Amino acid sequence: MKTAALFDIDNTLTPPRQPITESMVQILDCLCVPFHVAAGSHLPLLMQQFFEPLYQFGYRKQFDAFLSNGAIHYRCDFSADISIEVISSFNICHHLGESNYKFLIETLKKTQMLPEFQLSLPIKIIGETIVFRDSMVNFAPIGRVQLEGAEVQLNRKNFVEYDQSTGYRQRVMEYLNYELSPLVENNDLKITLGGQTSFDIGILGKDKTNAVTTLFNLGFKRIVFFGDALFEGGNDAAIRELAEAWPSTSQQSIETVQVDSYKETIEKLYEFNFLKKLI
Repeated sequence: MKTAALFDIDNTLTPPRQPITESMVQILDCLCVPFHVAAGSHLPLLMQQFFEPLYQFGYRKQFDAFLSNGAIHYRCDFSADISIEVISSFNICHHLGESNYKFLIETLKKTQMLPEFQLSLPIKIIGETIVFRDSMVNFAPIGRVQLEGAEVQLNRKNFVEYDQSTGYRQRVMEYLNYELSPLVENNDLKITLGGQTSFDIGILGKDKTNAVTTLFNLGFKRIVFFGDALFEGGNDAAIRELAEAWPSTSQQSIETVQVDSYKETIEKLYEFNFLKKLI
Protein backbone atom coordinates (compact mmCIF):
# COMPACT_ATOMS: atom_id res chain seq x y z
CA MET A 1 0.00 0.00 0.00
CA LYS A 2 1.45 3.37 -1.05
CA THR A 3 1.94 5.17 2.28
CA ALA A 4 2.92 8.73 3.20
CA ALA A 5 3.77 10.32 6.54
CA LEU A 6 2.15 13.72 7.02
CA PHE A 7 3.53 15.99 9.75
CA ASP A 8 2.50 19.10 11.57
CA ILE A 9 5.66 21.22 12.01
CA ASP A 10 5.72 23.29 15.20
CA ASN A 11 6.12 21.05 18.29
CA THR A 12 5.89 17.99 16.04
CA LEU A 13 9.04 18.28 13.92
CA THR A 14 10.59 21.21 15.80
CA PRO A 15 10.70 22.54 19.36
CA PRO A 16 7.99 25.21 19.84
CA ARG A 17 8.85 28.18 17.58
CA GLN A 18 12.47 27.00 17.26
CA PRO A 19 14.36 25.74 14.17
CA ILE A 20 14.34 22.07 13.28
CA THR A 21 17.41 20.30 14.67
CA GLU A 22 20.08 18.59 12.59
CA SER A 23 19.23 15.24 14.18
CA MET A 24 15.56 15.62 13.19
CA VAL A 25 16.57 16.38 9.60
CA GLN A 26 18.61 13.16 9.62
CA ILE A 27 15.49 11.34 10.84
CA LEU A 28 13.46 12.73 7.94
CA ASP A 29 16.22 11.76 5.52
CA CYS A 30 16.07 8.16 6.79
CA LEU A 31 12.32 7.69 6.42
CA CYS A 32 11.37 4.68 4.32
CA VAL A 33 8.10 6.39 3.26
CA PRO A 34 7.64 9.78 1.58
CA PHE A 35 6.85 12.65 3.96
CA HIS A 36 4.84 15.86 3.57
CA VAL A 37 3.95 18.65 5.99
CA ALA A 38 0.72 20.41 7.00
CA ALA A 39 1.27 23.46 9.20
CA GLY A 40 -0.74 26.29 10.70
CA SER A 41 1.94 28.91 10.06
CA HIS A 42 2.50 30.64 6.73
CA LEU A 43 5.61 30.42 4.55
CA PRO A 44 7.50 33.53 5.80
CA LEU A 45 7.31 32.30 9.41
CA LEU A 46 8.43 28.77 8.48
CA MET A 47 11.40 29.66 6.29
CA GLN A 48 13.80 30.12 9.24
CA GLN A 49 12.09 27.54 11.42
CA PHE A 50 11.85 24.68 8.93
CA PHE A 51 12.68 25.11 5.26
CA GLU A 52 16.08 26.83 5.41
CA PRO A 53 17.58 24.60 8.15
CA LEU A 54 16.12 21.52 6.44
CA TYR A 55 18.18 22.38 3.35
CA GLN A 56 21.22 23.58 5.31
CA PHE A 57 21.41 20.27 7.18
CA GLY A 58 21.55 18.35 3.92
CA TYR A 59 18.00 17.35 2.94
CA ARG A 60 17.90 16.97 -0.87
CA LYS A 61 14.55 15.43 -1.77
CA GLN A 62 11.06 16.54 -2.84
CA PHE A 63 7.93 16.90 -0.71
CA ASP A 64 4.67 18.82 -0.57
CA ALA A 65 3.85 21.47 2.04
CA PHE A 66 0.32 22.54 3.00
CA LEU A 67 0.69 25.78 4.94
CA SER A 68 -1.52 28.50 6.44
CA ASN A 69 -3.48 25.78 8.25
CA GLY A 70 -3.25 23.49 5.24
CA ALA A 71 -5.08 25.66 2.72
CA ILE A 72 -2.09 26.72 0.58
CA HIS A 73 -0.33 23.91 -1.29
CA TYR A 74 3.37 24.19 -2.19
CA ARG A 75 5.61 21.77 -4.12
CA CYS A 76 9.08 21.71 -2.57
CA ASP A 77 12.14 20.49 -4.47
CA PHE A 78 15.41 20.65 -2.50
CA SER A 79 17.47 18.49 -4.90
CA ALA A 80 19.63 21.40 -6.12
CA ASP A 81 18.49 24.43 -4.12
CA ILE A 82 15.46 25.56 -2.12
CA SER A 83 12.62 25.56 -4.66
CA ILE A 84 9.11 26.20 -3.31
CA GLU A 85 6.33 26.53 -5.89
CA VAL A 86 2.71 27.49 -5.19
CA ILE A 87 0.33 24.82 -6.53
CA SER A 88 -2.95 26.17 -5.14
CA SER A 89 -3.94 28.99 -2.81
CA PHE A 90 -6.87 30.54 -0.96
CA ASN A 91 -7.51 34.04 0.41
CA ILE A 92 -9.76 34.51 3.44
CA CYS A 93 -10.20 38.22 2.76
CA HIS A 94 -11.58 37.54 -0.72
CA HIS A 95 -13.81 34.78 0.66
CA LEU A 96 -15.33 36.94 3.40
CA GLY A 97 -15.48 40.20 1.47
CA GLU A 98 -14.04 43.52 2.62
CA SER A 99 -16.73 44.46 5.15
CA ASN A 100 -16.82 41.04 6.84
CA TYR A 101 -13.03 40.87 6.97
CA LYS A 102 -12.94 44.33 8.56
CA PHE A 103 -15.52 43.17 11.13
CA LEU A 104 -13.35 40.15 11.94
CA ILE A 105 -10.22 42.24 12.53
CA GLU A 106 -12.08 44.87 14.57
CA THR A 107 -13.57 42.12 16.75
CA LEU A 108 -10.11 40.68 17.44
CA LYS A 109 -8.75 44.11 18.36
CA LYS A 110 -11.73 44.76 20.65
CA THR A 111 -11.37 41.36 22.30
CA GLN A 112 -7.76 41.86 23.34
CA MET A 113 -8.69 45.17 24.99
CA LEU A 114 -11.51 43.77 27.13
CA PRO A 115 -10.68 43.81 30.89
CA GLU A 116 -11.49 40.09 31.30
CA PHE A 117 -8.93 39.19 28.63
CA GLN A 118 -6.16 41.61 29.61
CA LEU A 119 -2.87 39.89 30.39
CA SER A 120 -0.78 41.02 33.35
CA LEU A 121 2.87 40.72 34.34
CA PRO A 122 4.98 38.67 34.10
CA ILE A 123 3.23 37.96 30.78
CA LYS A 124 4.07 40.53 28.11
CA ILE A 125 2.86 41.26 24.60
CA ILE A 126 5.84 40.92 22.25
CA GLY A 127 5.39 41.31 18.51
CA GLU A 128 2.25 41.35 16.36
CA THR A 129 -0.97 39.97 17.84
CA ILE A 130 -2.96 39.74 14.58
CA VAL A 131 -1.25 38.24 11.53
CA PHE A 132 -2.79 37.79 8.08
CA ARG A 133 -1.70 34.46 6.56
CA ASP A 134 -3.52 34.57 3.22
CA SER A 135 -5.93 31.69 3.86
CA MET A 136 -6.41 32.51 7.55
CA VAL A 137 -5.75 34.97 10.36
CA ASN A 138 -3.62 34.09 13.36
CA PHE A 139 -4.54 35.81 16.63
CA ALA A 140 -1.84 35.60 19.31
CA PRO A 141 -2.71 37.42 22.57
CA ILE A 142 0.97 37.51 23.64
CA GLY A 143 2.19 38.50 20.17
CA ARG A 144 4.32 36.62 17.67
CA VAL A 145 7.85 37.05 16.33
CA GLN A 146 9.75 35.23 13.58
CA LEU A 147 11.99 33.18 15.89
CA GLU A 148 11.89 33.19 19.66
CA GLY A 149 14.89 34.16 21.79
CA ALA A 150 15.23 33.52 25.53
CA GLU A 151 12.92 36.36 26.58
CA VAL A 152 10.14 35.31 24.24
CA GLN A 153 10.53 31.65 25.21
CA LEU A 154 10.14 32.58 28.89
CA ASN A 155 7.09 34.66 28.02
CA ARG A 156 5.61 31.69 26.14
CA LYS A 157 6.25 29.43 29.14
CA ASN A 158 4.54 31.90 31.51
CA PHE A 159 1.54 32.17 29.19
CA VAL A 160 1.20 28.40 28.67
CA GLU A 161 1.19 27.86 32.45
CA TYR A 162 -1.40 30.63 32.86
CA ASP A 163 -3.57 29.26 30.07
CA GLN A 164 -3.47 25.72 31.47
CA SER A 165 -4.42 26.88 34.97
CA THR A 166 -7.17 29.34 33.98
CA GLY A 167 -8.57 28.11 30.65
CA TYR A 168 -7.80 31.55 29.18
CA ARG A 169 -7.79 30.52 25.51
CA GLN A 170 -10.90 28.42 25.88
CA ARG A 171 -12.75 31.43 27.31
CA VAL A 172 -11.48 33.69 24.54
CA MET A 173 -12.50 31.15 21.90
CA GLU A 174 -16.02 30.90 23.32
CA TYR A 175 -16.29 34.70 23.27
CA LEU A 176 -15.01 34.94 19.69
CA ASN A 177 -17.42 32.26 18.47
CA TYR A 178 -20.27 34.27 20.00
CA GLU A 179 -19.15 37.67 18.69
CA LEU A 180 -18.31 36.30 15.25
CA SER A 181 -21.38 34.06 15.00
CA PRO A 182 -22.68 35.82 11.83
CA LEU A 183 -19.47 34.83 10.04
CA VAL A 184 -19.46 31.36 11.60
CA GLU A 185 -23.05 30.70 10.48
CA ASN A 186 -23.06 32.44 7.09
CA ASN A 187 -19.45 32.33 5.88
CA ASP A 188 -18.12 29.04 7.36
CA LEU A 189 -15.66 30.81 9.66
CA LYS A 190 -13.87 28.36 11.98
CA ILE A 191 -11.81 29.20 15.06
CA THR A 192 -9.32 26.70 16.48
CA LEU A 193 -6.46 26.76 18.97
CA GLY A 194 -3.16 27.36 17.18
CA GLY A 195 -0.04 25.89 18.75
CA GLN A 196 0.49 26.72 22.42
CA THR A 197 -0.41 30.42 22.45
CA SER A 198 -2.70 31.50 19.63
CA PHE A 199 -5.89 31.03 17.60
CA ASP A 200 -6.14 30.03 13.93
CA ILE A 201 -9.13 31.66 12.26
CA GLY A 202 -9.94 30.20 8.87
CA ILE A 203 -12.69 28.77 6.71
CA LEU A 204 -14.33 25.37 7.19
CA GLY A 205 -12.77 22.87 4.78
CA LYS A 206 -9.84 25.17 4.01
CA ASP A 207 -7.74 23.40 6.62
CA LYS A 208 -5.31 20.50 7.03
CA THR A 209 -7.81 18.04 5.55
CA ASN A 210 -6.83 19.64 2.23
CA ALA A 211 -3.46 17.92 2.63
CA VAL A 212 -5.06 14.49 3.07
CA THR A 213 -7.44 14.76 0.13
CA THR A 214 -4.71 16.15 -2.13
CA LEU A 215 -2.30 13.32 -1.25
CA PHE A 216 -5.02 10.77 -1.96
CA ASN A 217 -5.53 12.42 -5.37
CA LEU A 218 -1.78 12.10 -5.95
CA GLY A 219 -2.08 8.33 -5.57
CA PHE A 220 -1.33 7.60 -1.91
CA LYS A 221 -3.53 4.97 -0.30
CA ARG A 222 -2.55 5.34 3.36
CA ILE A 223 -1.85 8.62 5.19
CA VAL A 224 -0.43 8.65 8.72
CA PHE A 225 -0.66 12.11 10.27
CA PHE A 226 1.47 13.15 13.25
CA GLY A 227 0.42 16.25 15.17
CA ASP A 228 0.31 17.86 18.61
CA ALA A 229 -3.20 19.37 18.40
CA LEU A 230 -5.60 16.54 17.54
CA PHE A 231 -7.71 17.37 20.58
CA GLU A 232 -11.11 19.08 20.32
CA GLY A 233 -10.56 22.70 19.29
CA GLY A 234 -6.97 22.09 18.13
CA ASN A 235 -5.90 23.02 14.62
CA ASP A 236 -5.15 19.34 13.83
CA ALA A 237 -8.62 18.19 14.93
CA ALA A 238 -10.08 18.48 11.44
CA ILE A 239 -7.86 15.60 10.29
CA ARG A 240 -8.89 13.47 13.29
CA GLU A 241 -12.56 14.17 12.54
CA LEU A 242 -12.02 13.26 8.88
CA ALA A 243 -10.32 10.01 9.91
CA GLU A 244 -13.14 9.13 12.31
CA ALA A 245 -15.75 9.68 9.60
CA TRP A 246 -13.78 7.92 6.86
CA PRO A 247 -15.71 4.95 5.39
CA SER A 248 -14.31 1.58 6.47
CA THR A 249 -14.99 0.21 2.99
CA SER A 250 -12.66 2.75 1.33
CA GLN A 251 -9.45 1.51 -0.30
CA GLN A 252 -7.75 4.56 1.22
CA SER A 253 -7.09 5.01 4.92
CA ILE A 254 -6.16 7.78 7.38
CA GLU A 255 -4.45 7.28 10.72
CA THR A 256 -3.73 10.03 13.27
CA VAL A 257 -0.99 10.04 15.89
CA GLN A 258 -1.01 12.50 18.80
CA VAL A 259 2.47 13.63 19.88
CA ASP A 260 3.52 16.12 22.54
CA SER A 261 6.97 17.00 21.20
CA TYR A 262 9.32 16.37 18.30
CA LYS A 263 11.10 13.78 20.45
CA GLU A 264 7.89 11.80 20.80
CA THR A 265 7.46 12.02 17.02
CA ILE A 266 10.77 10.16 16.65
CA GLU A 267 9.58 7.46 19.06
CA LYS A 268 6.35 7.02 17.08
CA LEU A 269 8.25 6.77 13.78
CA TYR A 270 10.18 3.82 15.18
CA GLU A 271 6.91 2.23 16.36
CA PHE A 272 5.46 2.54 12.85
CA ASN A 273 8.65 1.09 11.30
CA PHE A 274 8.97 4.22 9.18
CA LEU A 275 12.74 4.48 9.69
CA LYS A 276 14.94 2.39 7.42
CA LYS A 277 17.94 2.42 9.76
CA LEU A 278 18.81 3.37 13.32
CA ILE A 279 20.10 6.89 13.87
